[in-house]
Amino acid sequence: MPNCSNKSQKIMKFGVEFEFFTLDESGYMANGSDRLIQRVKKKYPEVYIKRECGKNMVEITTPPNIEIPNATLKAIEDLEKVIECAREENLILYSYGTYPGSFTPEFHSDKRYKAQEKIFGKQRFLINGRCIGLHIHYSLPWGVFDSLKKIIKPMLRSKNAESLVHIYNFCIAMDPAITALTQSSPFYQGKFLAKDSRMVIYRGGQTFNYPEGVFANHPEFGALQDYKSTNTDIIHAIAERFENWSEIVQKIGYNIYSLAKHGSIMDSAWNPVKINAHGTIEIRGMDMNHPDIIVAAAILIKFILKTIQEKFLLVKPSDFGKSSPFKYDGKTILIPPSTYVRNELQYLSAYEGLANDTVCKYCSALVQLAKNFIPEKKQFLLKPFDDMLSARQTASDRIIKAVEYAGWDKEKLTPKEAATLALELSLNLYDEIAIIKERLIKFLDN
Repeated sequence: MPNCSNKSQKIMKFGVEFEFFTLDESGYMANGSDRLIQRVKKKYPEVYIKRECGKNMVEITTPPNIEIPNATLKAIEDLEKVIECAREENLILYSYGTYPGSFTPEFHSDKRYKAQEKIFGKQRFLINGRCIGLHIHYSLPWGVFDSLKKIIKPMLRSKNAESLVHIYNFCIAMDPAITALTQSSPFYQGKFLAKDSRMVIYRGGQTFNYPEGVFANHPEFGALQDYKSTNTDIIHAIAERFENWSEIVQKIGYNIYSLAKHGSIMDSAWNPVKINAHGTIEIRGMDMNHPDIIVAAAILIKFILKTIQEKFLLVKPSDFGKSSPFKYDGKTILIPPSTYVRNELQYLSAYEGLANDTVCKYCSALVQLAKNFIPEKKQFLLKPFDDMLSARQTASDRIIKAVEYAGWDKEKLTPKEAATLALELSLNLYDEIAIIKERLIKFLDN
């Protein structure tokens, strides 16, 4: 019998993933991940910290099974504990998308990293150890995900399946805005590349005029996707991508399932918008950043996706979405055509950021949409975005200004200059965490 359920999910999963570089006390990159993780697990076993591909990287994760703001508050409290352990190991956590100086990362020897190096090439794979991101998870609509098989269910006449399509397309349309608001990576290997260098070097390809990017030759696994029209289209796209990945993996002599982290066909993707084996939609395109900016992004994403699902809002691609992005009439949210989002807005967001009038307007429209759904007394957590839009300055812009103020050549930072900059950018992280923790507690009390 057709699934005619109008039920929306009552308990929404939400999760946050922070990635960090480990620096020594002078601001130089350090391979400190293993000893930091060992200390954290011994002192705070409840903190979920794990290795990333590079020996200079760690990830702090709040699994997507508790509701914001609790998940975000827990992540901030866990980060506080990790910083404490880092100090005991004479390490500093660096929380911006790319390190400003030039370095060659060293990698852990996990099978999946070896396979990726073969597939993408050694030079491209090195990029993975040179950039860090912020990932936010939010529940898929109720009933659309098979948690045992870890796949999207084929469903007919289901409003929840339709809602999946709407949140999927919305997240793609949101990407150039949310990445602009969280950009913090103007320098890559000692040189200014773009306001969001991480986006350029990671996604790469013709869109960014950067053929050296990780996914330049394999965009299906890492580029921003097209919109989809139906639940079936999403299922087909996931299956096709997995088949392509399986074929590539087999050619280099690996077993596809030995590389799958969760034993799911969802594992063969690093796209900015990803439906994954947790049964969540994962927004992966953002740079790591200041704690208050991370929280602002989390609040914005949570309330918009929650409202789309609970009210079964329509997300409609339209040419009018170019001039009136994210326009909301109570039932429908307008978004621009995907070709415009992918081919034009992505580039402008990465290279120009808020200095570009179109990008600034696009970001402002997204923040305003969020305010339609967030109770007024809780909107204070969006203030970092309001301030950013008013000054038209992101974290990247402030980093660039710091370099200019120091009188350094932004086209070629010396190792000493890069280390000094990295150290200055990292000094206030602990204090920033204390401040945002107070704000989150206030958010819970309201």
